[in-house]
Amino acid sequence: MWMYRLALFASLNGYRIDMKILRPVMRFLGAVTLLCSAPMALCQLSGPPGVKARASEDLPRMTFVHRAVMDQWGAYIMLWSPLVDKIVVEVQVATEGYVGFGFSPSGSMKGADVVIAWVDSSNILHFQDRYAFAYLTPSIDNSQDYQLLGGYQNASHTVIRFSRPWTTCDNQHDFQLSGDTVRVIWAYDDEDPYGMERIQRHGHQGIRSLYLREPRPQNLPANPDVLYWDVLSPKVSLPDNLRTLYWCKLYKIPDLTRKTHVIGYRPAIQSGNEQHVHHMLLYECHLDNAHQYLDKFVEAPGAQCYDRNMPFSWSACNTPIVAWAVGSEGEMYPDHVGVPLGAEHGGATYFMLEIHYDNPNLRKGVTDNSGVRIHYTHKLRQYDAGILTLGHIVSPTHIIPPGQKWQTVAHCTDACTARGIPPGGIKVFQGFLHAHLLASSISIQQIRKGREMPVVFKDMSYDFNYQQARVLEEDMEILPGDSLVVKCGYDSTKRKSPTFGGFSTEDEMCLAFLTYYPRVNLSGCYSKPDMALVFDTFGIENLYNNDMSIFNDQSFSETYISEEDENSDLSNMLTEGNNKPQNIHLGDIYHYVVIKSPQKYYNRTFYDVLYDENTWKDTRLVSALQDRISFGQHEPTCENHGRILIEGLPRKIKYPDFISIQPLKQECSPPSTRDDEIYRPEIQSDSPKTTVKPIIYKERQEDEALSTQAPNISLATVPSRPLEENEIEQDSLKLGGRAGSEKISLTKMAFFGTIFIVILGWC
Repeated sequence: MWMYRLALFASLNGYRIDMKILRPVMRFLGAVTLLCSAPMALCQLSGPPGVKARASEDLPRMTFVHRAVMDQWGAYIMLWSPLVDKIVVEVQVATEGYVGFGFSPSGSMKGADVVIAWVDSSNILHFQDRYAFAYLTPSIDNSQDYQLLGGYQNASHTVIRFSRPWTTCDNQHDFQLSGDTVRVIWAYDDEDPYGMERIQRHGHQGIRSLYLREPRPQNLPANPDVLYWDVLSPKVSLPDNLRTLYWCKLYKIPDLTRKTHVIGYRPAIQSGNEQHVHHMLLYECHLDNAHQYLDKFVEAPGAQCYDRNMPFSWSACNTPIVAWAVGSEGEMYPDHVGVPLGAEHGGATYFMLEIHYDNPNLRKGVTDNSGVRIHYTHKLRQYDAGILTLGHIVSPTHIIPPGQKWQTVAHCTDACTARGIPPGGIKVFQGFLHAHLLASSISIQQIRKGREMPVVFKDMSYDFNYQQARVLEEDMEILPGDSLVVKCGYDSTKRKSPTFGGFSTEDEMCLAFLTYYPRVNLSGCYSKPDMALVFDTFGIENLYNNDMSIFNDQSFSETYISEEDENSDLSNMLTEGNNKPQNIHLGDIYHYVVIKSPQKYYNRTFYDVLYDENTWKDTRLVSALQDRISFGQHEPTCENHGRILIEGLPRKIKYPDFISIQPLKQECSPPSTRDDEIYRPEIQSDSPKTTVKPIIYKERQEDEALSTQAPNISLATVPSRPLEENEIEQDSLKLGGRAGSEKISLTKMAFFGTIFIVILGWC
């Protein structure tokens, strides 16, 4: 009824109102009235989303633990510190527009948990917690879990500092953070958003994988006692007919007059070749007569690794002291450990550098001089350190079917650690997890006396393009008799043919390199599935050559070295054209495995069976193979430095029987609600040159006083309504009406606005 009274009032004042227009307006006002009749909290939900505050360069001084350059131009810098219950982040971006930052489960915008921030022309800082369900403008999150700590914009940069709990209570829209690899997405634009909810597409964007929870990295000591040794490849020419090349070369340590310790390394990647150098390993070579067999190769250019041209003596180079891969910035060891140099001091005199090169586009004329810079000192540390390698033997016995979510398991047995680790045990202080393109997760389980120990090394979001060593806050102790299980998860759903263990990027690996102290003779602890069991899973009853020795690891002994063959290999290295790299595909070995029975496989090779798409349509076979590879019988390998096998250990092992540990459930942290937890800026005046000092408010009275000082600034607001999930906003909506109807003038709109304000005043 009051709607018609309003129309009558308008007509008496000379206005003509179309009732078709008036009705929806009145319905809207009626809805507002209904809301205002609810508790007062509902009326407080009005206003723009997120947080607004006066921008200021007067941020509290803070020393961040980590720093990452997110783009190749250095325009987007991320600083962060991992705290017990949250992460504190600062982004420094070369823009006067808005900046975006977020965590993504896959690296794409879809499913990302993001924040958007900018400083407007009035020097007001806007900060919003959003989420994305598609490749559209992220929607405002009802639960604002990021806490603004301050920010500003100057003539060149926008700087935003904020924090967020590791685990929030918003499981619907927030990405829960952990010690796994995290895909951090970033974006920025040269202009501010058009409005609070309309954000134009950013002009710059990217992704970088990072470990967010790692402790502070060790820095290179700045003193004259620290020297360096550059181990660089000899201008290797990348073939333009191979996508993957492993190149190996021998080196000899600098002349040393006394024992020294390696205390860390940094990658030395030739500028412009970053896309080609994927990973590097520097191995110690352990031979009794190393000088006799290895010295002559030091000046040679090297050879393709694991090829027929690689000298047999190089097989003694199996203990890595450097394990670097793309994404890593190198490592510095803690102050109490160092790797010894020199065979007479418990280390090695000769080393082999292995570089994995990628050339996916088959570029021509690429040469490379990359390598590593080894930092060492005569000022000895307390302990000699070493690296223990675990995982699946790099072998074609590592089989991953196509079109599957798959798991590979490898064992370091209790019998191996009982023989290779002294009674006092060893202490691991960092680890490097390594696999290839299909890998999605890697973890190491430790079992002691039938019980699982807390999992120390785990990455359930593995990224092939980011392989940085995991540094532990507390050392992991390995005692004799412990067993270790390395598990790798793979996603082969987009592949049409099987994948095997091997050296190519398209092949797979499942390895872990653990850096520890005190140094022991044990170098590698691996396993592979029992191939007789694998053949049985496929229903294969007999082979023409039933000799399984072709799948065995080739043991090394100095007595096997032929000097005649070694000199021939050296000649090939020095003669251009005789050292051409070849494609190495370990899975080709199955061409030589010919099946005798059953009849359906008669005279077929196992290679044919594996590459038959009908094989993998048998879901029972796939399930049985997964079960036997994961929990079936394995063949272990346990070796000392120099690839010397430890004898007298079981040839076959079963999956260990143990009581699993129950992981603790992480408590979530709700958005801050107490006044002493909410960040508020102190505003001293409304002048554009105001200095802003971030403080933590502890009393409600101070909050009220602040509101009095700056009534036009909303310090914290909640969206009046959540946006539809990534809705596309219309630029304009056409108004319908009968022909000849009078349009509402600005005066009439002011009239309705007055009525609207009066109704809002009832709240």
